[in-house]
Amino acid sequence: MHIDQNRRDRNVVAAWAIAVTDAVRAAVEESTGMSASGPAAVVAIVADPGLSIDELRRVLGLTHPGTVRLVDRLVENGWVTREHGVGRTVRLMPTESGLAAERRLAAAREQAVADLLSVMPERDVHLVAGLVRPVLGTTVDDVDAMRRLCRLCNRDVCSDCPAAGPPS
Repeated sequence: MHIDQNRRDRNVVAAWAIAVTDAVRAAVEESTGMSASGPAAVVAIVADPGLSIDELRRVLGLTHPGTVRLVDRLVENGWVTREHGVGRTVRLMPTESGLAAERRLAAAREQAVADLLSVMPERDVHLVAGLVRPVLGTTVDDVDAMRRLCRLCNRDVCSDCPAAGPPS
């Protein structure tokens, strides 16, 4: 049976993406003690202090009630405070404890990816990152999509975000 090499390559890339996703998810959930969208919510609020519940909902792809329940858990953990905004809007602000949780989460995420990539020489990792960069730029078409894609990113190390388009 002849297997088309392009199809096989796409299959390998998809499996690799799943392996990275699973490793990152496990690492950030373990580092925060929260599952599902909790870690991404912490990163989003630290990255964009003052996010509204609705903005956070769009980043996470949750319903409004689901986002409110998640924010309740973040407040209970002492990672986030609610501040009143304009009208009925609530702005979400990270606490010092929330900032520390985000730092732990970012370190765990980075270590999980480093562990996966440790079988490759650094030059190959750099090559892969360069090859993936233009793909990331085509996956977003608005700010919400970019926030969703970058919901677990360490923005301190990615100042020229590939999802924002080609570097200037």
